[in-house]
Amino acid sequence: MNWTPLAEPAPGDRVPVSRGVSDRLQALILQGGLAAGDRLPSQRDLAARLGVSRPSLREAIAALETMGLVVVRVGSGVYVAPPGRRAPPWRFADRCSPRDVYEARLGLEAYAARLAATRMDDRGAACLDEPVQAMAEALARGDLQAMAAADARFHDLVVELAANPVLAGMVGPMRDILVESQRLPMARSDRLGETLAEHRAIASSLRMGDIAGSEAAMTAHIRAAADRSGVKLG
Repeated sequence: MNWTPLAEPAPGDRVPVSRGVSDRLQALILQGGLAAGDRLPSQRDLAARLGVSRPSLREAIAALETMGLVVVRVGSGVYVAPPGRRAPPWRFADRCSPRDVYEARLGLEAYAARLAATRMDDRGAACLDEPVQAMAEALARGDLQAMAAADARFHDLVVELAANPVLAGMVGPMRDILVESQRLPMARSDRLGETLAEHRAIASSLRMGDIAGSEAAMTAHIRAAADRSGVKLG
């Protein structure tokens, strides 16, 4: 088993250490080094082997758990999840529910898409290609971590293209919770193609400067993402 320490991040590298850890663990799962039901080493032992802090390791495991790749059993350990496992846990239960987040996203992000469409230019249209293409490539190789990261970049970009500092200021402090809600549907691996198709539809409407279409496409996506997470929005 390849538990060698992670390489030190390059100067100026903005990728969190936890992302490197979760990428390593996901790769072991996808490549067969870890099979369904396998127990990971204890967090103390694994953090030492990988040369990372325990908080970074815990954050990485929480991200993988949210996407349905591992199961944390209190008092027992962390195990590789079998396909079709139960719904993933929600880490922010002390602050809000997934329904709360999807309801807020329905209002904020749908309107952000509407604003972005009114302010679309060639640069903005070109910027949309990278995260959508990254999602497609990640889906093709079954890389949930990369797909979730590209998903988050896409939604960040829509808010950026809306060019409204007040809206950005509202979204920014809640970004961790928003990103977690974007990860939740990833546990439905049988429906990942829907996620990609929805982002392509949003990007297409935005490129055309279709105001109503962009808002409608984002609304449809958030409703569908909520549905994949077990939340039915009214």
